[in-house]
Amino acid sequence: MKSNQNSKNGLPCKWDSVFVIVCAVAAFLLWNHPDISETAQHTKILLDDIFQGRFLNFYQDTMDAKATLGYANAAHYHIIFYLLCGIWNLPVYLLGLVVPVGEFTFLLWTKALGSIAWVLSGLLLKEIAKNQGAENPYLSWTPYFLWMCPVAFLTVLGMGQYDSLCLLFLLAGIWLYQQKKMIPFVLVMGAAMVFKMFAVFVLVPLLLLREKRILRLLGYGAMSLWLYLPGALLFAGRNGDAGFFNSLIAERLFVHQLPFVAAPSVFLVLLAIIYFLCWIWKPANEESLQQKAIYLCFVIFALLFLCVQWHPQWLILMTPFMLLTTWQSRQPQKWLLLNGIFLAGYFVLVAYMFVGQIESNLFNLGILGQVFHWYTNIQPIRTNTIYFDLVPYLAELAPVAFAAPLVLGIIGKFPFRGIQLFDRLNHNQEKMLSTRLWVYGLFFVGFGLFWFVPTLFAWCKMVGIL
Repeated sequence: MKSNQNSKNGLPCKWDSVFVIVCAVAAFLLWNHPDISETAQHTKILLDDIFQGRFLNFYQDTMDAKATLGYANAAHYHIIFYLLCGIWNLPVYLLGLVVPVGEFTFLLWTKALGSIAWVLSGLLLKEIAKNQGAENPYLSWTPYFLWMCPVAFLTVLGMGQYDSLCLLFLLAGIWLYQQKKMIPFVLVMGAAMVFKMFAVFVLVPLLLLREKRILRLLGYGAMSLWLYLPGALLFAGRNGDAGFFNSLIAERLFVHQLPFVAAPSVFLVLLAIIYFLCWIWKPANEESLQQKAIYLCFVIFALLFLCVQWHPQWLILMTPFMLLTTWQSRQPQKWLLLNGIFLAGYFVLVAYMFVGQIESNLFNLGILGQVFHWYTNIQPIRTNTIYFDLVPYLAELAPVAFAAPLVLGIIGKFPFRGIQLFDRLNHNQEKMLSTRLWVYGLFFVGFGLFWFVPTLFAWCKMVGIL
């Protein structure tokens, strides 16, 4: 009875939860990216090394395994990440010492860690939205917007990526920031940094927005390294090729440059300007500060992905702040429409930037490939760009569809005296369509039309079903 009442009121009901669970389980089993297979193997090597007293040889051992097992990558992430995976995988690892445990089972168990973080991130995002004043129906639907966000759904459940771990700690940090608990905030953001260093880009301005004393800021900065620095020092000089790999990622920050003397990085110059403005900016009250903090998180990630060559899974870090700033608007429907355009651009760009890497090949490491042996290893590989090329100028329009909503968001969502800039252009409160319609519409158009349909069609052609 309550479920039916919620449905009539436009709130999530049990059937919405059932739909999310069914879709999540299907994606969890059907698709996997080679990265999660490598991470599972690296975790197994870590546990072997720990029990054999070779802990400090971990990174080098993954280098050796890369050559013998044919993996593309050795271990490249911070040791804390692998230790967390090791703790999570320990029960299955110990079980494997008693009875045979297949690689696919170990892979799925490893993937479950990021999937749980995806679930918890949705619940935590709802609490953050509640703290910033979001009301129903938006508040109740907030977790579903993240769970069914095409970027999050594909990268966490489809690919098995683990950026959701960074996202979980990042959102936990934002929640603590809303409570004005600065030391726990800094410590949690420091934990987020060991999963993805991008967290430091938002840590700094949030500190500058609330704290103006230089010595206190330096203290917070040192405190944020409580996990990162010990791990880095422990494996200094024995981290395999992790340092080289991470330097390649860092170099992307300097690729796009301003036409000035010495060609400074576009992103870092913009970041420096934002940081200085945050330091001298004194919001009128706590509510104003909280609004600006969420806006800053969105702006910094938007600038990062506009200026720096990204990987598909990185953008999960921006999606919560796209939603939270949308809830701050008096006209959220227009921003949700722009989110749909952004998602279309994102998926087309992914198809062209990572040709053949994040489409029908994901079936090979899923249950259809690993259990039923339906592989798509025939040549030539049928990629999604074959279908996208049928639409004239789609490849050229995709970057526009990706970038324009972000640029509009940076400008239009700017909170000026408590009201977003674009809201000042139109003072009328818009009539909102069903929030449920927006959740499913963005999912079916973004994920369904621009990824699932062409991917499924290509897979069917390659395994001989069509």
